[in-house]
Amino acid sequence: YDEWLRLLKEKDIKCTIAQAGQQIDLGRVVIKVLNPQIPHLTGSESDIDNNGVVLHISMDEVSFLLTADIMWEAEFELITHRANLTSTVLKVAHHGSDTSTTAEFLAVVNPEVAVISVGDDNRFGHPTPEVMERLEEKLDPQQIYRTDELSTIEFITDGERLWVRIEK
Repeated sequence: YDEWLRLLKEKDIKCTIAQAGQQIDLGRVVIKVLNPQIPHLTGSESDIDNNGVVLHISMDEVSFLLTADIMWEAEFELITHRANLTSTVLKVAHHGSDTSTTAEFLAVVNPEVAVISVGDDNRFGHPTPEVMERLEEKLDPQQIYRTDELSTIEFITDGERLWVRIEK
């Protein structure tokens, strides 16, 4: 990230840094930035991860919560800031690390589907058994998609229904 910022400055490229409260309205599709908060979260286990960009993307009745690598501290902040977290699809934070996807966060998000972006046989053991257990308590296991098992996972919506296409 720091290298990216350095290159932007060096090449005099203007950019907008995402922060909570920003919104992009594309008609039927609305993208809301929920994180990072200003001022940034500090003093957590990983401030860089906890200040990642969290997006709530909605198209009519279908919504997606993209959680970056946030951990439980940022999840707690999102809940306490009363952000609208309810989503059809949850992109599980931090590749399924046990530092996130708390039971409280799942209760507020109340997803119908979860997707975990994680490398095959990764050295961290992600997703962790604890996160999988929390997800399976909340969701039908058939509604939990993992890139290490399924490769490319594509979600398609018309704003009312949701389809999942898997490309191995």
